Amino acid sequence: MTLALPVPPVLDELPTWLQPRIPDLFSPLKTPCRLCCIMQKGGTSKTTTTVCLACELALMGFKVRIWDLDPQEGSATSWMPPQTGVSGTPRNLLHMFKGEASPDEVTYPTAVPNLYIVPSYTSLKQAEVDSEIVGVEQGVAWGIENSTETFDVEIADCGPSLGKLTVAGMIACPELIIPLKASGLDMRSMTSLNRTIELTKRVQPKLNRRAVLLAEVLKTNLTRAMFDLMCRDFPEALVMGVRSSTAAREAPLPHILKPLHEYAPEATVRLDYQFLGAALVERRAA
Repeated sequence: MTLALPVPPVLDELPTWLQPRIPDLFSPLKTPCRLCCIMQKGGTSKTTTTVCLACELALMGFKVRIWDLDPQEGSATSWMPPQTGVSGTPRNLLHMFKGEASPDEVTYPTAVPNLYIVPSYTSLKQAEVDSEIVGVEQGVAWGIENSTETFDVEIADCGPSLGKLTVAGMIACPELIIPLKASGLDMRSMTSLNRTIELTKRVQPKLNRRAVLLAEVLKTNLTRAMFDLMCRDFPEALVMGVRSSTAAREAPLPHILKPLHEYAPEATVRLDYQFLGAALVERRAA
């Protein structure tokens, strides 16, 4: 089965070998569904993928919640800050892990309609090291199950490590999206990630590599070799390239923390995220 890409600009046609590879038995997920954006190495476009995909799904009419599991500056919370109406750091994911707030109390709307976030800050690092914070690995799953609000799509955005927080994301959100770049370092990181996925299947047997994305693709021999390798190693997954866009790269400084659909609505990279959203989540009947 082949799904058609949105038509790209004439000067940016994808070569045949870089067209999305969709397995014969692949089908979009029915809602409610849970996705986890994960990769051990930093700089592979995990947060970009999470935020851009979440925005496109929200624009499609789905109610979406991001769980920010990355205790770094520049995480999803920085890009999609919670709209609290008050100054200061709001109650966040760490408070939920510590039993000081409910899932509803740490879920906030963002500036994008239908898109919500459970924010985190650098203080979330405590969840990895503080022995008094118990049950972190099951915490996000507990949070989803104990929310009074329901969401069509839950997306966990994991940091560049394979610790408790990443395992929490995989247990709660077993449909995995794996972004990487065409480099030897990213390939080495995949080995460690695959090992962690197999170990985590002991407690979450539903883990599934749903999509593998080559981020910021260039039409090079290395990209082609990586794409072919991903198709071979992950026969069950959607494999696709996400293009690098001049419109996105050259946005004025005040725009870089705005959603892609606001500051570069015609960018080719946006077409790729629209395609990804349509391929991953089944649209409701009209």
